Amino acid sequence: MKLPLFCISAVSLALTSSHVLAQAGAADIVVSDDFESTAVGQIPKGFTKTGVIAVADDVAHSGKHSLKIEPAVKGGRFISLPPEKVAALGSEHWGRFYYKVKTPTPLPVIPEGKTSASIHCTFVAGKCTSPLANDPIEVRLMGLSVNGTGAFKYLYNVQPKQRKEFGVGAKATQSFTDEWVLAEWHVDNATQTYQFFVNGQEVTDIGLHKGAGQFEGVEIPAKFDTLSVGWTNYQPASGDGFTVWIDDLALGKKRLGPVAGAAAAHK
Repeated sequence: MKLPLFCISAVSLALTSSHVLAQAGAADIVVSDDFESTAVGQIPKGFTKTGVIAVADDVAHSGKHSLKIEPAVKGGRFISLPPEKVAALGSEHWGRFYYKVKTPTPLPVIPEGKTSASIHCTFVAGKCTSPLANDPIEVRLMGLSVNGTGAFKYLYNVQPKQRKEFGVGAKATQSFTDEWVLAEWHVDNATQTYQFFVNGQEVTDIGLHKGAGQFEGVEIPAKFDTLSVGWTNYQPASGDGFTVWIDDLALGKKRLGPVAGAAAAHK
């Protein structure tokens, strides 16, 4: 009997979960939050927030709670880690969460006089000092670009304050679905490495492996000053905007992988 591709992916994640999690002991985990202990309408203790974002109980990947990003036409809705947690991540870290975007999704708003538009969105971003130019930058560790049909491509990009933005985009175009997606990232200042994974599979065409001291085109900092998780769209979206849920957030010194026993959406 043949299994559907989604089922095979879920089984694969479940089988690899215990192995990956075994690599990360308690000392390696800096943040681990399934939002179950946070009251609906609040955010986890020690975090700060920007925009309309809070724990909700309408959709969850595991348990009954998740972090819900309310719709907005444009702008940021995200939570920022406590400073001591950001400091503990140091010069190398792994991060992961599950996300789900409400469908049908909005589309880019085409400006007057133009024939097309796209929306640049960011899930994870950190402010820091560039190891190349020693100037303030924002490293966007997980982003995407939504085209006029609503399809998207994953991105890694860096936004300096006084220099031109740069980055790299995936070749493959994706579509939003009603399924939970496991997203993972890895950054290492020592080797100037960036990696990104979707449902356990590395998106190699946005991976960067520059080597020690080779900062150009990647600029992984020695440390982050801030680190935020949520949703920011820099161009306007149609209708009310994007509604997004995030669950099972974790960051640490080793790869954290999927949530054991939670390979598929719960609700």
